[in-house]
Amino acid sequence: MQVLSCATEKPSMSLIHSKQEIRLAVPSSIVNPQDADARLASMSDSGWRVLTDFQNWPKWMPGVRGVEQADSAPPARGTELQVNRGHKTTICSIDCWDPPRTLQISINLAPGEMAYGFGIETSPKNAEIRLSLELEHRLIGVSRIAAIFFKWRLQKLGPRILANLAARTRPAKNA
Repeated sequence: MQVLSCATEKPSMSLIHSKQEIRLAVPSSIVNPQDADARLASMSDSGWRVLTDFQNWPKWMPGVRGVEQADSAPPARGTELQVNRGHKTTICSIDCWDPPRTLQISINLAPGEMAYGFGIETSPKNAEIRLSLELEHRLIGVSRIAAIFFKWRLQKLGPRILANLAARTRPAKNA
């Protein structure tokens, strides 16, 4: 899958991985291929805007109370984000920035690290857009004992995030 293609690390036994996707179809009332393509492009752009509008993450990302970019430069690979999770603020970094298709973010959390990989893929052939999310949690030390819990947590979190993102992925009014 292309979402984590920017990562260079090899999977290890101490890495829990969860992958989900959701597909959004162009309404069947749109029969003209050019109109369907325009609708898909608009939906893809809309999804990317939602993903990269970091200040509005609290509206759709479970557990996030606020996000601030560490600098005023346009977001890119290496950009750091300060994510307020209510009880704690964590620093995230953008590991992969490939507009409008891929955004990969890693979060340094004790005792391990979590990575979010978002993908937006259009399929003109199937007249649909696919939103995908890969979550990884690196286990270190005694956290390896709780591997089953972390796997369950990632499997529950992914669909919620994707459903929230899909609800906000709408084509422009004129598409």
